[in-house]
Amino acid sequence: MHTPALPADALAALPGLAAFGRTATRLHPRRGTVTAADSHVGGPLRWPAGEPWPLCEHPYMVNEEVPLPQDLMDRLAAAKLGRTQPNILTEDEVVLHEELAALVGPGFTSWGRVNGGQAVGHRFVARPHDNPMLAVAQLRAADVPDLPTPDGADLLQVLWCPFGHEQEDDSVWGPTLRLVWRREADVTGPLATAPDSAVGEEWYVPQPCRLHPEQIVEYPYPQELPEPLREQAKNWPDGYVETFMAPGWKVGGHAKWQLTDLQPTPCRVCAGPTRLLLVIDSSEGIVSPRWRPVEEAGTDPGSFDHDANEPTGVTVGRWGALRVFMCPTCPGAPFRLDQQ
Repeated sequence: MHTPALPADALAALPGLAAFGRTATRLHPRRGTVTAADSHVGGPLRWPAGEPWPLCEHPYMVNEEVPLPQDLMDRLAAAKLGRTQPNILTEDEVVLHEELAALVGPGFTSWGRVNGGQAVGHRFVARPHDNPMLAVAQLRAADVPDLPTPDGADLLQVLWCPFGHEQEDDSVWGPTLRLVWRREADVTGPLATAPDSAVGEEWYVPQPCRLHPEQIVEYPYPQELPEPLREQAKNWPDGYVETFMAPGWKVGGHAKWQLTDLQPTPCRVCAGPTRLLLVIDSSEGIVSPRWRPVEEAGTDPGSFDHDANEPTGVTVGRWGALRVFMCPTCPGAPFRLDQQ
């Protein structure tokens, strides 16, 4: 697949931007049959039969409901009558909300009623498990030009646990991630069959997709540019990010920071800088003709294929993207996560 060319005058209108270009490989996942020999999303991994399958031992978070006593609800209702402004709690309400939160216990998030009846408090609690991780993607350096090759590895296997986890180190809520780097030639003999993984959230189960890798050039998020380029990028009439930064699943390139502004992503081992390794996106962003592959442009500029825009069926965050940053120098290629 091929991305439409950048508008001819775009770089000329932002003098100096070209020097900050960096290659990225758009993976262009599209649903199809895949094998353990392929680069893919959601297919079988080239996994040695004698090697243990990784387990997630990180507790996952579940929403529990705690019944609330009617007398507390009655006292809350009575205290609410004392409001002088509709949206400002009375002092008595504040005290009663603190009592409610203490009654529900650690992890309290909110309270409400079940089908208009029983009042319940909601809390997130951690439950331990040993869950076989789920195959997310397999990437071959032979197919993906921007895939790093740490310690001579030429195969990256991505697995995660398809439950919601609270990952304090990275301030990310979602699946725990495991990266396995291999030399493809070392995987010989019979291949292991993946054990069944319990699934907490269906949107963490990727649909099998073939990849159509394409190397492109993209440019940094405005906050990573020097002045005056930064200000010019912010004022780009067609939207700088929408024009210069690729959406969708990709390897390498630059990271977007539209939710939090620019955040540091230091290596958790050496504290040095990391580079964007992989973006796992909830959509391919082909609503915009700028990033719609020319092979799928069709005849109607306002139309697009829904399955092509959301081929993997994966949703992360609030319809966002999970980004994996890797240390380029530490042995073992340590990584960290960010979600936007």
